[in-house]
Amino acid sequence: MNVAVDFRNAIPLEQRPVFPGGQSRRFTTQIRRLAPGEALFFEDDDANYVYEVLEGVIRTSKILCDGRRLVVSFNFPGQLVGFSHDTVHHATCEAIAPTSIRVIKRSALSTIIRDRPEFAEQLLRFTAESLNAMQEHFVVLGRKCASEKLASFLLALAERETASESGAVSFRLPMTRSDIADFLGLTIETVSRNLTVLKIDGVIDLPQTNLVRVRDIARLREKALQEQD
Repeated sequence: MNVAVDFRNAIPLEQRPVFPGGQSRRFTTQIRRLAPGEALFFEDDDANYVYEVLEGVIRTSKILCDGRRLVVSFNFPGQLVGFSHDTVHHATCEAIAPTSIRVIKRSALSTIIRDRPEFAEQLLRFTAESLNAMQEHFVVLGRKCASEKLASFLLALAERETASESGAVSFRLPMTRSDIADFLGLTIETVSRNLTVLKIDGVIDLPQTNLVRVRDIARLREKALQEQD
């Protein structure tokens, strides 16, 4: 089953490769490149492969029975997508930026673990991080108000970046306002309104539609934890 992944665990591949080495005498992997909007797989497709994100961002989503979309996760470099508890995928994965992924057959995982025991430890750590992120996301969805949800989302993205000498943190949003709304259980209007409030309050700047500059990370953290009125 695909689960939400904490952005703060999205360590670049060169720092923490998931599939060690990429190939050996007993198994090989392939690199696949996706354009924005291109699907990696669809819900109900056969789950014959697992994927490691090398560059870009992957969005995992489901369409509910009433036609609404739920964004389950955004996956960044160093993270895995495509694991399933059975033989089919239960969500759709699409690139939302120019993306490169490593493709490996699901049937080869046991061989990799046998050849490289350290991979089993990496896989276990990744699974634990994913479960923890899923629990944290449940808290965001169930216990936080709209402003806290958005602040928490921006904070998670900001903490992936390095602050400038002034203390400001800038990052691009590869996802749309609609993506953010469907991830946080909000409307697009609510997302836009709360971005404007953060800007008016001097917490962030929005130089471009997809560019965020966090002026005060401490205040953003406070916004993420503030009590609901």
